Amino acid sequence: MGRIERFSPNTIGRDFVAGDVHGQFHLLSEQLDRFAFDSRNDRLFCVGDLIDRGRDSQAAVRWLEYSWFHCVRGNHEQMALDAQSDSNVRFTWMLNGGEWWDDTPSPIRRKLLSLLDALPIAIVIETAHAPVGIVHADLPPETRWSDFLDQVERGDRNAINTALWSRRRVYNRNNTGVPGAAEIYCGHTIVDVPLTLGNVHFIDTGAYTTGRLTVVRL
Repeated sequence: MGRIERFSPNTIGRDFVAGDVHGQFHLLSEQLDRFAFDSRNDRLFCVGDLIDRGRDSQAAVRWLEYSWFHCVRGNHEQMALDAQSDSNVRFTWMLNGGEWWDDTPSPIRRKLLSLLDALPIAIVIETAHAPVGIVHADLPPETRWSDFLDQVERGDRNAINTALWSRRRVYNRNNTGVPGAAEIYCGHTIVDVPLTLGNVHFIDTGAYTTGRLTVVRL
Protein backbone atom coordinates (compact mmCIF):
# COMPACT_ATOMS: atom_id res chain seq x y z
CA MET A 1 0.00 0.00 0.00
CA GLY A 2 2.85 2.41 0.78
CA ARG A 3 3.98 2.69 -2.81
CA ILE A 4 5.71 5.70 -4.37
CA GLU A 5 5.71 6.20 -8.14
CA ARG A 6 8.59 8.20 -9.60
CA PHE A 7 8.87 9.94 -12.95
CA SER A 8 11.78 11.46 -14.83
CA PRO A 9 11.46 14.98 -16.28
CA ASN A 10 9.30 15.22 -19.38
CA THR A 11 11.79 16.41 -22.00
CA ILE A 12 9.51 16.09 -25.04
CA GLY A 13 6.18 17.51 -23.90
CA ARG A 14 4.15 19.11 -21.11
CA ASP A 15 2.93 17.85 -17.75
CA PHE A 16 -0.48 18.66 -16.25
CA VAL A 17 -2.17 17.84 -12.95
CA ALA A 18 -5.92 17.54 -12.41
CA GLY A 19 -8.01 17.93 -9.27
CA ASP A 20 -10.50 15.38 -7.93
CA VAL A 21 -12.55 14.05 -10.87
CA HIS A 22 -15.26 12.12 -8.96
CA GLY A 23 -16.68 10.47 -12.06
CA GLN A 24 -16.89 13.70 -14.08
CA PHE A 25 -14.60 12.51 -16.83
CA HIS A 26 -16.41 14.59 -19.44
CA LEU A 27 -15.08 17.67 -17.62
CA LEU A 28 -11.58 16.24 -17.70
CA SER A 29 -11.84 15.65 -21.45
CA GLU A 30 -13.03 19.23 -21.94
CA GLN A 31 -10.03 20.57 -20.04
CA LEU A 32 -7.60 18.50 -22.07
CA ASP A 33 -9.17 19.81 -25.28
CA ARG A 34 -8.73 23.35 -23.96
CA PHE A 35 -5.02 22.73 -23.49
CA ALA A 36 -4.68 20.90 -26.83
CA PHE A 37 -3.31 17.95 -24.87
CA ASP A 38 -1.01 15.75 -26.97
CA SER A 39 -1.10 12.18 -25.64
CA ARG A 40 2.02 11.31 -27.66
CA ASN A 41 4.22 13.69 -25.68
CA ASP A 42 2.26 15.17 -22.77
CA ARG A 43 1.52 13.54 -19.41
CA LEU A 44 -1.49 13.97 -17.14
CA PHE A 45 -1.33 13.42 -13.39
CA CYS A 46 -4.23 13.42 -10.95
CA VAL A 47 -4.54 13.99 -7.19
CA GLY A 48 -6.93 11.05 -6.74
CA ASP A 49 -10.65 10.50 -6.11
CA LEU A 50 -11.40 9.48 -9.68
CA ILE A 51 -14.53 7.64 -8.56
CA ASP A 52 -17.82 8.22 -6.67
CA ARG A 53 -20.48 10.93 -6.72
CA GLY A 54 -20.16 11.84 -10.41
CA ARG A 55 -22.02 10.32 -13.31
CA ASP A 56 -19.43 7.96 -14.80
CA SER A 57 -17.16 6.35 -12.22
CA GLN A 58 -16.85 3.22 -14.36
CA ALA A 59 -14.85 5.25 -16.88
CA ALA A 60 -11.96 5.23 -14.40
CA VAL A 61 -11.02 1.84 -15.86
CA ARG A 62 -10.42 3.34 -19.28
CA TRP A 63 -8.47 6.33 -17.99
CA LEU A 64 -6.25 4.30 -15.69
CA GLU A 65 -5.19 2.17 -18.65
CA TYR A 66 -3.94 5.16 -20.66
CA SER A 67 -0.14 5.12 -20.71
CA TRP A 68 0.02 8.92 -20.30
CA PHE A 69 -2.34 9.12 -17.29
CA HIS A 70 -1.01 8.72 -13.75
CA CYS A 71 -2.95 9.03 -10.50
CA VAL A 72 -2.33 8.80 -6.77
CA ARG A 73 -4.67 6.94 -4.45
CA GLY A 74 -7.44 9.02 -2.88
CA ASN A 75 -9.62 8.27 0.11
CA HIS A 76 -12.47 7.20 -2.19
CA GLU A 77 -10.25 4.67 -3.95
CA GLN A 78 -9.20 3.42 -0.51
CA MET A 79 -12.82 3.12 0.62
CA ALA A 80 -13.67 1.13 -2.51
CA LEU A 81 -10.85 -1.30 -1.75
CA ASP A 82 -11.59 -1.61 1.97
CA ALA A 83 -15.32 -2.02 1.38
CA GLN A 84 -14.73 -5.36 -0.29
CA SER A 85 -13.89 -6.94 3.08
CA ASP A 86 -15.36 -4.57 5.68
CA SER A 87 -19.12 -4.07 5.89
CA ASN A 88 -18.75 -0.93 8.01
CA VAL A 89 -16.56 0.71 5.39
CA ARG A 90 -19.00 -0.39 2.70
CA PHE A 91 -21.86 1.32 4.54
CA THR A 92 -19.86 4.55 4.84
CA TRP A 93 -18.77 4.33 1.21
CA MET A 94 -22.34 3.92 -0.02
CA LEU A 95 -23.35 7.03 1.91
CA ASN A 96 -20.51 8.95 0.28
CA GLY A 97 -21.01 8.28 -3.40
CA GLY A 98 -20.31 4.58 -3.80
CA GLU A 99 -23.82 3.54 -4.84
CA TRP A 100 -22.78 3.23 -8.49
CA TRP A 101 -20.87 0.07 -7.55
CA ASP A 102 -24.00 -2.04 -7.27
CA ASP A 103 -24.84 -1.32 -10.93
CA THR A 104 -21.34 -2.11 -12.18
CA PRO A 105 -20.83 -5.40 -14.08
CA SER A 106 -18.55 -7.90 -12.35
CA PRO A 107 -15.78 -7.86 -15.01
CA ILE A 108 -15.49 -4.07 -14.66
CA ARG A 109 -15.47 -4.37 -10.87
CA ARG A 110 -12.61 -6.85 -10.94
CA LYS A 111 -10.58 -4.80 -13.39
CA LEU A 112 -11.14 -1.57 -11.50
CA LEU A 113 -10.21 -3.06 -8.12
CA SER A 114 -6.95 -4.32 -9.60
CA LEU A 115 -6.17 -0.89 -11.02
CA LEU A 116 -7.08 0.93 -7.80
CA ASP A 117 -4.96 -1.43 -5.72
CA ALA A 118 -1.95 -0.51 -7.85
CA LEU A 119 -2.29 3.23 -7.25
CA PRO A 120 0.57 4.83 -5.29
CA ILE A 121 0.21 6.99 -2.20
CA ALA A 122 2.47 9.63 -3.72
CA ILE A 123 3.95 10.57 -7.07
CA VAL A 124 7.36 12.19 -7.49
CA ILE A 125 8.21 14.09 -10.68
CA GLU A 126 11.86 14.98 -10.95
CA THR A 127 12.85 18.41 -12.26
CA ALA A 128 16.16 20.17 -12.84
CA HIS A 129 15.89 21.86 -9.44
CA ALA A 130 13.73 20.07 -6.85
CA PRO A 131 11.07 17.37 -7.17
CA VAL A 132 7.37 18.04 -7.64
CA GLY A 133 5.10 15.91 -5.48
CA ILE A 134 1.49 14.77 -5.81
CA VAL A 135 -0.50 13.50 -2.82
CA HIS A 136 -4.25 13.22 -2.43
CA ALA A 137 -4.90 15.12 0.81
CA ASP A 138 -1.87 16.44 2.71
CA LEU A 139 1.42 15.66 4.42
CA PRO A 140 2.05 15.52 8.17
CA PRO A 141 2.93 19.05 9.40
CA GLU A 142 6.59 20.11 9.51
CA THR A 143 7.70 17.05 7.54
CA ARG A 144 10.34 17.17 4.82
CA TRP A 145 9.32 15.68 1.49
CA SER A 146 12.03 13.02 1.58
CA ASP A 147 11.10 12.05 5.15
CA PHE A 148 7.46 11.71 4.16
CA LEU A 149 8.38 9.42 1.28
CA ASP A 150 10.47 7.28 3.62
CA GLN A 151 7.54 7.05 6.06
CA VAL A 152 5.13 5.99 3.33
CA GLU A 153 7.47 3.34 1.98
CA ARG A 154 7.89 1.95 5.51
CA GLY A 155 4.09 1.68 5.78
CA ASP A 156 3.78 4.36 8.48
CA ARG A 157 0.04 4.53 9.20
CA ASN A 158 0.03 8.18 10.27
CA ALA A 159 1.79 9.31 7.10
CA ILE A 160 -0.48 7.23 4.86
CA ASN A 161 -3.69 8.27 6.63
CA THR A 162 -2.64 11.92 6.44
CA ALA A 163 -1.96 11.52 2.73
CA LEU A 164 -5.44 10.08 2.20
CA TRP A 165 -7.64 11.98 4.65
CA SER A 166 -6.17 15.10 6.30
CA ARG A 167 -7.58 18.61 5.85
CA ARG A 168 -5.48 20.21 8.58
CA ARG A 169 -3.23 22.37 6.40
CA VAL A 170 -6.18 23.99 4.63
CA TYR A 171 -8.29 24.46 7.76
CA ASN A 172 -5.34 25.99 9.64
CA ARG A 173 -4.18 28.01 6.62
CA ASN A 174 -0.69 26.70 7.33
CA ASN A 175 1.75 28.51 5.03
CA THR A 176 4.94 26.81 6.19
CA GLY A 177 5.16 24.62 3.09
CA VAL A 178 7.03 21.35 2.58
CA PRO A 179 10.85 21.54 2.62
CA GLY A 180 12.70 19.53 0.01
CA ALA A 181 10.11 19.85 -2.76
CA ALA A 182 9.59 22.51 -5.41
CA GLU A 183 5.82 22.15 -5.28
CA ILE A 184 3.23 19.76 -3.89
CA TYR A 185 -0.22 19.29 -5.47
CA CYS A 186 -3.16 18.03 -3.39
CA GLY A 187 -6.93 17.68 -3.67
CA HIS A 188 -9.48 16.25 -1.19
CA THR A 189 -10.53 19.54 0.41
CA ILE A 190 -12.85 21.54 -1.86
CA VAL A 191 -11.80 25.15 -2.43
CA ASP A 192 -13.61 27.84 -4.41
CA VAL A 193 -10.47 28.54 -6.43
CA PRO A 194 -7.07 26.83 -6.29
CA LEU A 195 -5.39 27.65 -2.99
CA THR A 196 -1.63 27.88 -2.40
CA LEU A 197 -0.19 27.53 1.11
CA GLY A 198 3.59 27.80 1.05
CA ASN A 199 4.56 25.50 -1.81
CA VAL A 200 1.44 23.30 -1.45
CA HIS A 201 -1.33 23.77 -4.02
CA PHE A 202 -4.88 22.57 -3.33
CA ILE A 203 -6.75 22.14 -6.62
CA ASP A 204 -10.02 20.32 -5.82
CA THR A 205 -12.65 22.81 -6.97
CA GLY A 206 -15.56 20.41 -6.50
CA ALA A 207 -16.16 19.06 -9.99
CA TYR A 208 -19.18 16.96 -8.97
CA THR A 209 -20.99 19.88 -7.28
CA THR A 210 -19.71 22.98 -9.08
CA GLY A 211 -19.00 21.62 -12.54
CA ARG A 212 -15.51 23.15 -12.26
CA LEU A 213 -12.61 20.73 -12.65
CA THR A 214 -9.20 22.33 -12.26
CA VAL A 215 -6.34 21.23 -14.50
CA VAL A 216 -3.05 23.13 -14.27
CA ARG A 217 0.17 22.88 -16.22
CA LEU A 218 3.23 22.01 -14.16
